Amino acid sequence: MIASDADGPTPEPGTGWATRARLRLLATATAIVAASTGLVSLLYATSIHTGAGDSDKATTILVGQAIGDGHLLLHGWILSPGSYWTSDAAFYALAVKLGGLRPGLLYAEPAFVAAVTISVGVLISFEGRRGSAGFAGAVAVVALLVFATPAMAFWFVGKGFHVATALYSLVAFGALRRGRLGWGWVLAVVLLAFGMLGDLMIVAYGVAPLLVAGLVTMLRERRWQSGIAQVTAAVASVGIGELALRLANALGRFKPGATLRLANLDQMLTNLKHVFAYGADLVGLTNGRLATGGVPLALLGVHAVGALCMVVCILAVLVSFVAGVIRGRSQNQAPASGRELWRLDDMLLIATFGSAAMFVILAGPNGRGVHFLVLPVVFASVLTGRMVARLWPELPAGWAVRSLAIAGIAVSLSFGAGLGYALSGPEPTQPASSLATWLEAHNLRNGIGGYWSAAITTVESSGAVTVRPVSIGLNGMQRTMSQSSASWYAGQRFQFFVYGTSKSSKRYFMSATRTWGTPAHIYEVGRYRVLVWDHPLRVAPFPRA
Repeated sequence: MIASDADGPTPEPGTGWATRARLRLLATATAIVAASTGLVSLLYATSIHTGAGDSDKATTILVGQAIGDGHLLLHGWILSPGSYWTSDAAFYALAVKLGGLRPGLLYAEPAFVAAVTISVGVLISFEGRRGSAGFAGAVAVVALLVFATPAMAFWFVGKGFHVATALYSLVAFGALRRGRLGWGWVLAVVLLAFGMLGDLMIVAYGVAPLLVAGLVTMLRERRWQSGIAQVTAAVASVGIGELALRLANALGRFKPGATLRLANLDQMLTNLKHVFAYGADLVGLTNGRLATGGVPLALLGVHAVGALCMVVCILAVLVSFVAGVIRGRSQNQAPASGRELWRLDDMLLIATFGSAAMFVILAGPNGRGVHFLVLPVVFASVLTGRMVARLWPELPAGWAVRSLAIAGIAVSLSFGAGLGYALSGPEPTQPASSLATWLEAHNLRNGIGGYWSAAITTVESSGAVTVRPVSIGLNGMQRTMSQSSASWYAGQRFQFFVYGTSKSSKRYFMSATRTWGTPAHIYEVGRYRVLVWDHPLRVAPFPRA
């Protein structure tokens, strides 16, 4: 029988399958975009509610703006030892280039970096597991980091210190999870060397853990070749990073400010005790020592469940770590998949303890340096997700799995409720925003100020008002010799001087009058004081010693 034209063309074999495959791909891509957008939006809201931005983060935004304008080496700048040149500042450079200088960047960049870090952590937790097991591991990572305690959220997504550095380290660990030379090795070396240029903390967060994990791998396998990829990646990243740094210095890179001071021995011993005290508050095992964000203690107390799960998982990995070194190769194979999952476990475990050591070595009294403990929590959370995913299939089928699933969902929802409670409150006020509006309205657009009044006002005004940082020197007010650029002062005729009303207000006023004479006008603007003279103010880009 001959088919008529009305029957239509005969579909090609496989056309229906190809269409379904494209639809699945489109649905997957749509789900990923939606989830990513939702994650960044939630973390952005969290960042806003943790506290108003300050001049530390605003200065990094201005560094990024300079990089985006083509000043890649930041010639003439003096930056702190943690310059974030190749981490946060690089992200800001792209953001400012795409959307301009905006106050929202104070919160958007930490949210974005935290979202990418969490996403990488979720992917790492999947290794060797799919289905419900992989989902359980992902939920653990999300619950611990997205729905973190207010104290953890304040530092992780509010301030965001060194989080981009931890992100580079996580990617490097993932790239070397199989312990082989190849493109993964190249990626790890490049990322670690690149990160080293802007934040030497990556040595503790990424380089040293790789080196130690490589040596441990040799002991586990009883073969020196087994850990060669990790060891050589660590050594090569330091060598390439040092060569790149020397080249950048020869080409006129920015100057580093004063180096970080190590804590004295007594303080280190105190810090060692504080690792557990402050760490317990960050993960929610205890509450009250650090910020609670106004969340009721009943909701904060639920975080103890996640904290205990984290502690148990870390201890389990530690036991496996020691046993693997003692017993050797026969104990190191993952029975379910045959993959050597312990390689990545070792790197994360060593990074957890290595990053905690930075708090012991560098933290000061009265909780100064708590942010160093945020990175151990990040690494430990990812490691917890991996252990949850691995142990999930080992649970007896039936009521045990269902009960744990229900309990996990209930705990996660409680975490989310605590975050929702924190986000339901009013956003913290930004006093520099009102100051920027007042200065612009009075046509005062180019001034100088105390460090904590300067960069934040510039960013809050989207650059319509520029305030450059000055400090009290032996000969009067002078350029702040850190977190500033010489180009901000050279040839400038400033209109005003602003500083916050605090204990140092009297010293600022006396130094300013000694430098420029008696001001013609003094204005009180919120918590700030603005001094205006009847002549322009000048500040030397390089003050006399």
